[in-house]
Amino acid sequence: MLDKFTDKNILILGAGTSTLDAKWENLDYDYIWTCNDFYISDRLANTKIDLITIGYNTDIENENFLNRLRKDNPMILIEPHHYREKVHSQELKEFSSKFDVYWVDIPLNSIAGAAARLVKLALMCDAKNIYFAGVDGFNKEFTNKHAFTKHVGLKDTDTRREYSIYHEGFIKCFEQYLEDDYSKLQNLGEGYDYNNGSEISKKYFPLRSDIHEKIK
Repeated sequence: MLDKFTDKNILILGAGTSTLDAKWENLDYDYIWTCNDFYISDRLANTKIDLITIGYNTDIENENFLNRLRKDNPMILIEPHHYREKVHSQELKEFSSKFDVYWVDIPLNSIAGAAARLVKLALMCDAKNIYFAGVDGFNKEFTNKHAFTKHVGLKDTDTRREYSIYHEGFIKCFEQYLEDDYSKLQNLGEGYDYNNGSEISKKYFPLRSDIHEKIK
């Protein structure tokens, strides 16, 4: 089902702030992948989405969400482990009967979130180039925005409250990318104070000067 992405340029847009700050629309890409609450984002409003992954917090009965799926007709992925107790829910059964839903297990052990796992999936698909924004984390002051909802900093429901947890978590995430052909990766959030994986990408797959010029 994922064969069509082999040797293609994939742009992955997560909920981190660099999805707002990087001018990713200037890049040469074949497909866009994203996740969860992407349909709320003004930044993605006029962008055709080709693949999404959704988690247990995604409101799959939201009419705006459903209308966006009908418009773009993306491939829809669900990771059973990350869908938690809702994996057997009636709402998911009804949703799956209306759309083409695929179940996947992406082998990335990380707190970095859905878009970070999509980066791993693109590596597994042997994509040609993998550009990703919104796989960031937080700055030390927790003042950066959620790219989709525009919420600033941590949510009241977030149980992890220390910057070090996120910084170390994203470092460990990026280190797992090194198990694959990481030369294909371009971290569009590299260099921003909220991009916790920058020290890994700068060392192993630094942002190319031509890409930086296009997105700055």
